Amino acid sequence: MTGIFGQFGVDWETRIDFQKLRSDRLERIKAQMRQMNVDCLLSFRPENIRYTTAYRALQWFTGMSVTRNTVVLPQEGDPILYVASGDWKRSVSTMPWLKKENIRPLAVLEDPEVFKTTGRTFNHDLTELGVANGRIGIDATRFGLTQKMQQMLPEAEFVDGDEVFTHAKRIKTEEECQLMRLSSAIASFAMERTIGKIRSGMKECELLGEAMRTLYSFGMEVPQCNLIVASGNHTMPLYRFATDKLIRRNEFVLLDLGGCFNGYFSDFTRTVIHGTPTEKQKAVYRTVYATMQTIFRVMKPGVLNTEVCQAVRTTVKEHGFEKEAYFGVLGHGIGIGGLEAPFIGERMLEGEQKFVEFKLQPGMVFSMEPTVAVAGIGGVRLEDTILITKTGNEVLSTAPYDEKLLG
Repeated sequence: MTGIFGQFGVDWETRIDFQKLRSDRLERIKAQMRQMNVDCLLSFRPENIRYTTAYRALQWFTGMSVTRNTVVLPQEGDPILYVASGDWKRSVSTMPWLKKENIRPLAVLEDPEVFKTTGRTFNHDLTELGVANGRIGIDATRFGLTQKMQQMLPEAEFVDGDEVFTHAKRIKTEEECQLMRLSSAIASFAMERTIGKIRSGMKECELLGEAMRTLYSFGMEVPQCNLIVASGNHTMPLYRFATDKLIRRNEFVLLDLGGCFNGYFSDFTRTVIHGTPTEKQKAVYRTVYATMQTIFRVMKPGVLNTEVCQAVRTTVKEHGFEKEAYFGVLGHGIGIGGLEAPFIGERMLEGEQKFVEFKLQPGMVFSMEPTVAVAGIGGVRLEDTILITKTGNEVLSTAPYDEKLLG
């Protein structure tokens, strides 16, 4: 396949087939509905709506992200997309792959009084679709709206719709993989440019601004999260955001960058030294680097997530930093969501049960982020996005590691 790193459609090269992307995703979610015996989905999560309809929503960093748009998806038939009323005309005019009559305006579901009207609307749609007494999956919304739906459809069985999406999104299609390669490439460009901008006396938030400038200049829709720039003592314990702290010479600088491009997220981390590293700083960095090399070697089809964890623990122990390593979530799924199932890690917190075992399969994509933090020295995280292939894996994030720390 040629042209995977071209950002636009052209007539002289085969690039991403967006019609195939949309149809493949819709068929995948419907196949999962059939397998899990779900007659209809009522979806409110932005990433699930994007997966089903390719609707690009206005993103909010508040609870409104699950109260502005909705998809009603029957097991048999076309999706009905409800969008925030201010976005209705734009959606009707720019989304020809959906029937115009199936794109409808929706009031913001923040006011409980709106539940009555909206509930009646969904009740009407579900009755018209013949699923009023069927199994209806809901992924995430206001509890009051769920109650209203249950009152209006007493014969329906409401089930976990999020589980349907989780299983459908786990294996990426080839078009999805191409978009993730491109998203990771953009994040890699931002990483290299931002590292090159590090100067003594720069504020962490100022450095993050340089990263955001590159991400948005390439067309990123939103950042993967708050994004992290942490330096010096902010790397141990890790500040998971950027502050007005000034970057000083001979400190670790940790950058966790990524964003959403055409619906698909990138997420990776580099830790570098600003100045000259000490031998202790090198030792911590080399441990995390060796751990990442172990991850590259071990992650392939058929390997259990617990086997990956054990290999990582062995490597860290061999380097003498087992007590300082973070053995919680070692890696997370990534795709149309910035952080999604499945997860690779032994436990979230001490005392909790281990994660469910599963085998790695071709088409799964993970952000793997081994971390070692030592008091008085600092913390190091390296993170790469890894696609499981038929024969092994492909590393999607390409920014180099710090040669000064590797020695």
